[in-house]
Amino acid sequence: MSEKKKTLTAAVKFVTAFFMALLSAVIFCFFIPVQPLSGEKVNVYINYGSGIRAISRELKNAGIIRNRTVFRIYSIITGNTTKLKAGEYEFGFGENIAGIMDRMAKGDVIKHPVTVTEGMDVSEIAAALASKNMADPVRFMALCRDAEFLKRNGFPKNNAEGFLFPDTYGFVKGETEERIIAAMYARFKQKVNLNIDENYVINGYKISGYGILKLASIIEKEAQLDSERPKVASVFYNRLKSEEAYLQRLESCATVRYAKNKKKGALLYKDLKFNSPYNTYIAIGLPPGPICNPGIESIEAAMAPADTKYRYFVVKADGGHTFSETLGQHNAAKQQYKDNK
Repeated sequence: MSEKKKTLTAAVKFVTAFFMALLSAVIFCFFIPVQPLSGEKVNVYINYGSGIRAISRELKNAGIIRNRTVFRIYSIITGNTTKLKAGEYEFGFGENIAGIMDRMAKGDVIKHPVTVTEGMDVSEIAAALASKNMADPVRFMALCRDAEFLKRNGFPKNNAEGFLFPDTYGFVKGETEERIIAAMYARFKQKVNLNIDENYVINGYKISGYGILKLASIIEKEAQLDSERPKVASVFYNRLKSEEAYLQRLESCATVRYAKNKKKGALLYKDLKFNSPYNTYIAIGLPPGPICNPGIESIEAAMAPADTKYRYFVVKADGGHTFSETLGQHNAAKQQYKDNK
């Protein structure tokens, strides 16, 4: 064999051996499980807008991957270079680059549960989000009253109050306040069959869809028992359609609390005189907007109230109410409540 052929053969063997070694190393890196350096599960947050280099650096620094270059090569091979999702991930034992890449391409991020309970107003929702470090409460509340933002996101009114549906949500770390508000409104549209701008006739009273939502928010705050919500709704409808002006004032303590932002403590007589269009002790009819974000039971009660002649109700010790048709009956029920305290 000539020297030239020997040299060529040696070169081919060397290149073959090199690529076999490289392939073995790559396969090892791709498919052999990588354990976090701490021996425990590790959370890694990938910022929005991060490229493959920044992502590989974060994973390497956290001990999730052994080699940044191999990770980037695998992202090219799999076509995932620009498809890895931002967010917070939890990685543990037994994970390899292939599995890590697959999870990040799918966006298998940690979702933090946040529960919005029936009757929360926007300030309480903002506080709930802030307690989980999921939102800036000041910015959240500002956006809930930002007419341009709300219009862009399809809200029918210039205030998000009433449209943030009570439910348990899963939000990722770094989620924007805009997306959180949009998600809650999307849930509202999914769950609530109500045309806000349409006019309805309920119990002989003409009311808009938005009026129904306002009334539902008052029902939500006044009624503690689901079984009583239709009766509470009937009281307010009977007052709204009354020919007597004093009865058209709904006299809901919940509206006073909303107007004064007084969530705790007893209401005083002077509170009932607080000058606000939301104070239904002095303003006739419904307030300008909802006073909270009502649940589906209260919305359904506002759309289908009980057929009664009740015009008054007073709370009982068990959380229920005594309903009355006349002021005399109502005053007697109030006195009985005081005597039983």
